[in-house]
Amino acid sequence: MSQHHSTLDLVWRYKFYAVFYVLFISFITFTGLYLIGGVPEELRVIDQEQVFSGTVQSTTTDGIVEQLELPERIVIDKIGVNTPVSNPDQSDNETLNGALLKGAVRYPGSGTLGRGNMFIFGHSTGLRVVNNQAFKAFNRVRELNIGDQIRIFSKNMEYNYKVLSVKLVDSNTALVDFSRQETMLTLSTCNVFGQKQDRYVVEALFVKSIPLH
Repeated sequence: MSQHHSTLDLVWRYKFYAVFYVLFISFITFTGLYLIGGVPEELRVIDQEQVFSGTVQSTTTDGIVEQLELPERIVIDKIGVNTPVSNPDQSDNETLNGALLKGAVRYPGSGTLGRGNMFIFGHSTGLRVVNNQAFKAFNRVRELNIGDQIRIFSKNMEYNYKVLSVKLVDSNTALVDFSRQETMLTLSTCNVFGQKQDRYVVEALFVKSIPLH
């Protein structure tokens, strides 16, 4: 009996060490899986953010909290694009594919209006007749040329971007280069988010912003 109590006392005394080792091993395992690509895509988020009505909250390295504007509509007059833009706060495929049913989608954690590389993607289809027009949102982006204008609207501002490149990329090519320092916009077509396939990618450089009121 005394030996039984001694064992329990020993476990209780070192319980904090046991918890620490379990957490440490879990962290090392997760990190290793992440580095070799073993973590599910929905867990590989670019950045954490809090989305509010029309803005996203960001904290600078100096601890300053900023309210950055989010896109609400994208207009490309040359190819007849005029569609709303959703701003989901989760990056799992189910959430993003659901948002695509309403129009174009800004990828969570990518740039915002006038800052960073903002990634917006939308459906495209070869079908002539569809019930939901969101499936044709980015049908004609391949027709854009260098210098063409893209307009993005927030609640209070219009942001103008100028097309830098239009290219068809294969399924193994990264769609967005988030290491670029320019304030820019990247557009991409897709049938289903997360599915590997060839798609058109448009890169555009920020030009100016214009108050709406």
